[in-house]
Amino acid sequence: MSAGPAYRIPASVLFRQVDDQMVLLDLSSEKYFGLNEVGTQIVKRLTEQPLPEAMAALRAEYEIAADTLQSDVRSLVGQLLQAGLLVPVDERDEGHR
Repeated sequence: MSAGPAYRIPASVLFRQVDDQMVLLDLSSEKYFGLNEVGTQIVKRLTEQPLPEAMAALRAEYEIAADTLQSDVRSLVGQLLQAGLLVPVDERDEGHR
């Protein structure tokens, strides 16, 4: 049985993808974040796939060194977590988007 995604976008956050970019807006704090094409793909993969699969797919798609990808993903995820626009998934989160 495959594990679920490592992260999710909280219910209080509106997100829209326009072309290859994404906008996230936390309705409670009014924090806003715009993502370019790469950032959008990172968030989509991390919220749809388990972390190892997401990282492997991103590495293949962008032909990037594993340590560079890990650093870039860690930086983006840290910013989104701090802003409350992304949260880690745990077993109790089943049923959230």
